[in-house]
Amino acid sequence: ECLIVVLDVRSCASDEFKLKAVKCVAEILKDKIVGDKKDYVSFVLVGCEKSDNDLYKEGEKHYQNVVQYKQVPQLCNWQLLLSFFEFVNATPSDLGQWLEGLAVALALQEQASIFKVARRRVLLLFDFNYMTQNYDDYKIIVNKFVGADVELIVGTHNIAYIDNAETNLAQAIFQHSRKANSFELENQKYALQLVSNCNATLCNFKEALGTVFKVSNRRPWSWNAKLHIGTEITISLQGIIAMKKETHIKLKKVWGDAEEKVEREDRFFVKGTEITPLPEDLIDGYMLGGTAVPYDETLVELPPPHPAGLHFLGFVKRDKITDAYFCGDSLYMLVHQKNNTVSAKKLDALVRALELQKSVILCWKIFSAKFNTPRIVVLVPQKSTDNRPAVLYMQEMSYHAQHQFWDFPALLTAKTECSSDQMQAVDKLIDSMDLECTLKDTQQPRQQRPNDLLPFDAFPSIFEQNVMDVLERKVICKTATDKELQETFKDKKFVEYFWRVPEPLEEKSKQAAAALKKLFPLTYSQVWLDKLKAKELEENTPQPIKQEQEEEYETSNDSIESVGLVTPVEDYNQILKQVRLIANTTQRDTQFQSLAAQMRVVIITLLERNKLNLEQLAEVLTVYRNSCLEFNSFAEFNQFAAQIKEKTTMRKLEEFWTTVIVEKQLGPLVLGDPTLEDELRLKNYYSLAFEENNDNEMQQNN
Repeated sequence: ECLIVVLDVRSCASDEFKLKAVKCVAEILKDKIVGDKKDYVSFVLVGCEKSDNDLYKEGEKHYQNVVQYKQVPQLCNWQLLLSFFEFVNATPSDLGQWLEGLAVALALQEQASIFKVARRRVLLLFDFNYMTQNYDDYKIIVNKFVGADVELIVGTHNIAYIDNAETNLAQAIFQHSRKANSFELENQKYALQLVSNCNATLCNFKEALGTVFKVSNRRPWSWNAKLHIGTEITISLQGIIAMKKETHIKLKKVWGDAEEKVEREDRFFVKGTEITPLPEDLIDGYMLGGTAVPYDETLVELPPPHPAGLHFLGFVKRDKITDAYFCGDSLYMLVHQKNNTVSAKKLDALVRALELQKSVILCWKIFSAKFNTPRIVVLVPQKSTDNRPAVLYMQEMSYHAQHQFWDFPALLTAKTECSSDQMQAVDKLIDSMDLECTLKDTQQPRQQRPNDLLPFDAFPSIFEQNVMDVLERKVICKTATDKELQETFKDKKFVEYFWRVPEPLEEKSKQAAAALKKLFPLTYSQVWLDKLKAKELEENTPQPIKQEQEEEYETSNDSIESVGLVTPVEDYNQILKQVRLIANTTQRDTQFQSLAAQMRVVIITLLERNKLNLEQLAEVLTVYRNSCLEFNSFAEFNQFAAQIKEKTTMRKLEEFWTTVIVEKQLGPLVLGDPTLEDELRLKNYYSLAFEENNDNEMQQNN
């Protein structure tokens, strides 16, 4: 589209109005930039000291005090937003006609016809106050809007809404003020006539944003994540939304060659089973893509959610992924988290390795924990420079998810049932309700256009926002030399003022939904409850454990939960004491097996170190072997002993084998008195000839 914004910057306009108008335009531009929309935007200022526009000629009275931004509308980018902040600070005056500003905007729309845009709109943000305006050319300019097929949106600060008595539709009015003089009332009258004369939309600032763009699902400005690569590498990252590439990539969809015949095959499924319905069973156009279907969230079994954050998939060669596959929904710059020097070093090393191998990282990312939709993303490395550290650019992939329009949430589940009394109660409630709105309710001025309890179309998209994001950095850095502007930032708390979270309208809807559920709760189905109880009985068979001993175990168990690498013997002995206190043999054996598994992991970890601590290994193995003997865990220990021998052979740990395993006799356990067969098995276990193995290998190689 092509959007021309006409702004009132006259010195007689209130400061609050001008601040809101600038913030409104900034929000519109940011939305277009973040969404990577290829829209053309320009600005016209009404009320400047100088006159600079295509329609103004020196010596004439018309089109004075109106300044336009450049000759042709510009594509949306961050630079345009920064330029707008500079442009809007032009020297103001008390003079300026809003009709002449609209005429200049129409001329700019004609200039933009070369771009062949799909939609043309003009947004007028004006304070219709006590200053006189000239309305001689009112009809001419209004008729031009109708003839040019340009949509007009008029926004101002003192607009409220009532319901039209005839049509029952929302109607914009100016809020009544006792201070308003005859000139202000005349200005408001002509502004209201724009609605009927050229089908303009008159609204306040909040509704103006909703009119210019529909609230879409936006990506968060920043987020933190931990990137796990394998079991060893963990990097703490921060994702910051970054600038877009201005090159527009068009994807060409090729369905088949000229000679091929491509047909679409319709198949129908109900709960995963393919069916063949009759033509009369199908409903034309029945597709509820994004429609919210009401259902009881607490009773419907949802699939387990994916874990939030950034998840590593693998390394891919950069040339295997063409630029056409990047969808451009969002581009993030991943840097190390603030003050985390360890992650900074790891990220720098990772980026260097990726650059060397000419590779990228394939990951999947959950942006919103609420929607829980995994997105396939690619992390592209960028080496460090004098101005910035090593970073990864995260780009989202296109065509990675298939959207199922037929997968709706269930309105009724096997868990819930509704009694006839409840149905009758709902019936009576509907019959007794007064479905007509009284004049008192609808004629009371309100701030929002819809007169609903739940304005579903006006829900803001609330994400966490980075206080010092890229844009603010640019604005502040650019004006660092301006001392007056720095003082303004300090006084008005620029950062807090600029990124203010919208009003939480969701809370009202949640309260209304909670009240409705409280009035008409869904009851659990008795059949389902019986099945659930039977299932619980099967899974949790009651154990005859004394309550006192169980409490004693629980109180003593709060000291150490697992065996550590620093003091493994002390940790193991302490937890082993707690295990011995358990009276129930089954539970005691289960706890010991869990503890033994931890100990085995610790022993293997100590064994894999480059420099072995033989004393510690001997102590750990002795304690573990004795405990296995105590708890009759012969098979598990003997299996682990074979694993240790295999590890020793592989790493050629001759000193460990002779001084720890052989000298201290820490081999397999034998039940009772050893037989001849047991002694031969032990002798075979302890015999490991490292030099002979090396000689055999050399002979085989020769």
